Amino acid sequence: MDHSFARTETIYWAAVGALVVLFALVLGLQLFDKRMVAGESNWTKPLKFHLALAVHFATLALATSTLGDSYRASPLLLAVAVAAVASAGFELAYMTVQAARLQMSHFNRSTPFHTVMYALMAVGAVLITMAAGVVGLAVWLDKASSVGSVLRTAIALGLIGGTVLTLIVAFRMGAALSHHVGIEEANAARVPFFGWSRTVGDLRVPHFLATHMMQVLPIAGLAIERFASGPIALVLIWIIAAVWSTLTAYAFNRALAGQPFL
Repeated sequence: MDHSFARTETIYWAAVGALVVLFALVLGLQLFDKRMVAGESNWTKPLKFHLALAVHFATLALATSTLGDSYRASPLLLAVAVAAVASAGFELAYMTVQAARLQMSHFNRSTPFHTVMYALMAVGAVLITMAAGVVGLAVWLDKASSVGSVLRTAIALGLIGGTVLTLIVAFRMGAALSHHVGIEEANAARVPFFGWSRTVGDLRVPHFLATHMMQVLPIAGLAIERFASGPIALVLIWIIAAVWSTLTAYAFNRALAGQPFL
């Protein structure tokens, strides 16, 4: 009996467990190490990425678990999981080392070494993001899914749509070598917790919306299944997907115009 599907899900869940443990360790470092990089704690970026990737891989594990055995046993899905988790490991290791050295990991092309590492991080980010698109496509095509058509559509739209939108925003942000569009003054107002600028355009806002479409749509699907079914439920899912995509596009265009989202 082929247990490839079990290995695929195990890879994602093992990554989630490791990321949670590492998040706790880095949080401990932040409590004792008060050094700063670019106006914030040197451990803020690794913390955010550990948490975000834990959510990402948990989403992929849960989505994979809804697939029928023929899709879950796919060598392609197994290879995608390995590539995504390995890429995350590489990115977080480099990010953490750079934080300890009080150097930027993102947008850092100060030396040939840093330029190469930044390019490798871009490749890794694409692999991590594309994993969601591949799983979403499998969910969309699989007729033997363990969930109904409403939730299956929600998962597929969330993962595929989130992948496309995330890549669009991320490539624009990476090419610009900055989160911001415009020059942010020192000590400028920012959105609490998220750190988004409230004075200039900030591409992290549409990036956040695009990435978390992967969770919002499946959650919406679960909620809709409780009070609606059939064509009405499917229409509601498509409407939510359209609204979320429109909101992301609005935030993206506003950032590109140099205007804050909030």
